[in-house]
Amino acid sequence: MKIFLQILIYSLPFLSFGQSIFSNSIDGVNPNDSNPYTFGQYVDPNISVTGIGRGTALYEVNANDRYDAKSWGFATLDSNAYFEFTIIPNTGKEIDFVSFVYTGQISPNGPIRFAFRSSVDNFTSDIGIITANGATVSLSAVPFQNITSSISFRIYGWNTTAGTGTFSINNFKFNGIISCSLPKAPVLTETSLSCSATSFNLHWEALLFSENYFIDVATDAGFLNYLLGYKDKALGNVLSETISGLSAGKTYYVRMHSMNNCGISVYSNVIEVAPPVTVYDGVWSNGTPDANKNVRFLKDFNVDNLLEACSCQIDDGVAVHVDSDAIVKLQNDLDIIGDGSLKFENNATLIQVNDKAVNTGKINYVRNTSTVENFDYVYWCSPVENQMLNLFSPNSDRYYSYETGAWVMQNGTNRMNPVGKGFIIRVPKAYTSAVQTFEFSGVPNNGEVWVDVGVVKSNLIGNPYPSAINAKVFMMDPHNSKISGGLYFWTHNTKRKLEGSQYVYTSSDYTLYNLTGGAGPAPSTNGLGVTPSGEIAAGQAFFVASSESSQFYFNNAMRISDSGSNTQFFKPSNTKKSTEIEKNRIWLNLTNDGGAFKQLLVGYITGATNDFDRLYDGVSFNGNTYIDFYSVSNLKNFTIQGRKLPFDPTDEVPLGYKTTIAGTFQISIDNSDGILMNQSVYLEDKTANSIHDLKRGAYSFTTEIGTFNDRFVLRYSDISKLGVDDNFVKERKVVISVKNSQIKINSFDEVISSIRVYDLKGGLLYNKNKVNKYEFIVEHLTSNDQLLIVTIQLENEKRVSEKIIFHD
Repeated sequence: MKIFLQILIYSLPFLSFGQSIFSNSIDGVNPNDSNPYTFGQYVDPNISVTGIGRGTALYEVNANDRYDAKSWGFATLDSNAYFEFTIIPNTGKEIDFVSFVYTGQISPNGPIRFAFRSSVDNFTSDIGIITANGATVSLSAVPFQNITSSISFRIYGWNTTAGTGTFSINNFKFNGIISCSLPKAPVLTETSLSCSATSFNLHWEALLFSENYFIDVATDAGFLNYLLGYKDKALGNVLSETISGLSAGKTYYVRMHSMNNCGISVYSNVIEVAPPVTVYDGVWSNGTPDANKNVRFLKDFNVDNLLEACSCQIDDGVAVHVDSDAIVKLQNDLDIIGDGSLKFENNATLIQVNDKAVNTGKINYVRNTSTVENFDYVYWCSPVENQMLNLFSPNSDRYYSYETGAWVMQNGTNRMNPVGKGFIIRVPKAYTSAVQTFEFSGVPNNGEVWVDVGVVKSNLIGNPYPSAINAKVFMMDPHNSKISGGLYFWTHNTKRKLEGSQYVYTSSDYTLYNLTGGAGPAPSTNGLGVTPSGEIAAGQAFFVASSESSQFYFNNAMRISDSGSNTQFFKPSNTKKSTEIEKNRIWLNLTNDGGAFKQLLVGYITGATNDFDRLYDGVSFNGNTYIDFYSVSNLKNFTIQGRKLPFDPTDEVPLGYKTTIAGTFQISIDNSDGILMNQSVYLEDKTANSIHDLKRGAYSFTTEIGTFNDRFVLRYSDISKLGVDDNFVKERKVVISVKNSQIKINSFDEVISSIRVYDLKGGLLYNKNKVNKYEFIVEHLTSNDQLLIVTIQLENEKRVSEKIIFHD
C-alpha cells in the first residue's frame, strides 16, 4: 500500500505558471517489473518521454502503486544508482520548465541522502533539495528554459545501511510551458571577391527548426538599395546560395533570417562582400593599389605615373590630380562622391576595362591644341556626358555638327550629345596664334557606345572616351563592317598668307588613316608632317566613310593604356611615331614652292588585294583647297591604296592629280618602309614620255589648272631597260602593257566588254567575253616570244587594236 508522506510546499508565484507536461500516479501491481515504466503516464502531445526508469546498479523490488528499487549506494553516490526521466520536445517545439514535483518513501534500511540532477551539465550539479518523502523543485533557472532537444533528469540515492534497503517514487509531475521554437538567425562568414566577380557562393550552418531561409543583398549598409531580386528572397530549406547579377568591383552587404511555422528569426550578422580594398589617408592601408584591389581616397593624391585598381572611390572634398601622360587604369567603376574631384591634365589617360562599369561624379579633362589662329576650326568629341558647348569653349561664336551631308550650326547651350558624335568649334575672333587649352567636365563615358548615323558616305563621329583608342581595332570590329576607306582627320591648317608680294599656301586638309597606314598633310622631313599613327586621342572627332547607312560601335577593348598613346590630337602639340610590321609602303608628296602640299600612300600589305578593300583603300576626301594627289584604280581616286602581297617589282600604279594652281610642281618620296626602302622607285611621265628615278631626287614638272588622271605611273623598274614595249592609245584612254608573261589592259573611260589576242597569222590565242571591268589581266597565255595583236571592245562598242611584244 502506498504511504503518502508528501510534504506540502507552497509554490512561489512563478511556479503557478505552466501546466503538467509529463506525470504518472504509478498505480498497479509491481510497476517495477518494467524498466522503464510507462503505463498510466500523462504526456503532452508536443513532447515524447521514456517513462520512469532505473540505473543499472539497481534491482527491482516487488511493490504495488509505486516504482521501487534496492541496491543503493552505501557511503557515496553510485553514478549508476538512480531513477531517470527523459523528455524530448517535438520538432519545432521548445520547453520552458517550471518545476518537478514528486512523492516517495524508503524502507528502514533505505538511503537517506538524495540528489536531483540533469543532463544539461552531465549530471554534476544538484538542482534544489530533495528528500525521501518528496519535494517540489523549481526548474525556472536559465539552463532549463528554451529546451529544444532531449533532456534527462535523475534522482540519486545513497548512504544506505544495507543493500536490501529500498527507495521508491510513488508519483511525479513535470510542470512547464511548451511553445513553438522560433528559428535561430544564421551566422554568416566574411566573403572576399575577385575584381572581375559578378557572382559568389554563400554557405551557412544548419539551424534547428529552420524550415526556410531568406536573404537580403544591398549596395548600402543600411539596406535601402537592394540588388535586383534579392530583397527578402526566399531560398527554401537549403544551406547555400549563389548570388549573381553583381557589378564587378562593387561592394555589397548581405544579411539573412530564417522562418518556421512559429515565426521569423532575428537578422543574422551583416557581412560586407567586396574585393580587397586599400585606403589612402596619407599612407595606403593595405599596400599600394593594384588591379585586384579597390582604392579609396580619404586625402588628396597626385598620380604621376600609373595607378591601377579594381575600382576607385574619391570621398567628398578629396582632390586627386593626374599628371600629363600619367594613367589611371580601372577594371571597374569610378565613384566621385559629393565635392570630390579628379582632374586629368593634357595627354593623361583614364582607362576602364569592364564595359558594364558605371561611373558617378564628374571629372575634369584637359586637352591642348597646338598653335591655332583666328577662324581655325577644331574637331571635337566629348569624353564626358552632357558637355555643354559654350561651357567647353565659352569664347567661340561658331559651333557645328555634320548632319545628312551638310554642316548644321549648333546653339552654344546645346550639349555635345549623343555620345560619340563629332562637333567642330571655331577659334574665337581676334585670337592670337597660340596653344589653346580646353577642359571637359562631366561623368566620364565608358563601355559600349553606338553612334547612329543617317548619311551613307560621310559621318562626323569621334573618340567617346577619356583615353586614346586603337583605330585599327575600331575599323576591324565586326559591328563596323560598313566602314569604307578609312578615317579622315582634319588638320585645320590656315589658308594661304601674303608674304611680301607672294601668297604662300598651307594645305588645310584631311589626313587619312586605314589599315595600310596614314597619309599626312605635310612632309615628314620638315618636322611639320603629322601622319596618323592609328591612335585616336581623347576628344578627337573625325570623318568616317561608310558603304551604307549604319551605326558605328565603340567599346573598351579599343582603348589604349600605353603611356604616350594619347598625344596625337589634330591639331596636335606632340607626335608619336609608330612602327608596324608586315607592311611595305611608300609615301609620295606633291608640292610647289608656294607651300601647296598633298601626300598619297601606296602599300603592299598583308590582307590587301588589288581590288577595292574597305579597310586598306582610302578614297581622297578632296579637302585640300589647292591640289589633290592620288593613285587611280577602277576610276576611283585613292589617297591610300593597299595592294596585294607578295610584292611584284613589275607592278605599276597609275597616279593622278588635280590642281587649281598652274605652274611648277614636284613629286618626291616622303618616306618608305619594308622592302620598298631598298627597292628602286620610278615615276613615268606619259606626257613628257620620260621615266624618272625618284630615289635620286624629286621630279619637277609644269601643269595647267585641271584634273589629270592618266599622266603618271608609279613603277619599280625602268621599262626602257627591260626591252618591254608599252603601247598607249591616248585617244581612246586605253593602256595595254606586258609584264612577266601577263598582258594588262587598263581602260580609263569605258568598261571593257571583250578581249581577243591573235598572232600575226590571225590565229586566235585568247578570247574573253563579258569582262565588265576597267582593268583586266590576261594570265597563262600559251605563246612564244613574238608580236601579238590585242583587240579590245569597249562597252560603247568601240574597238581598239594594238600590237605588243609578248615575252614568255
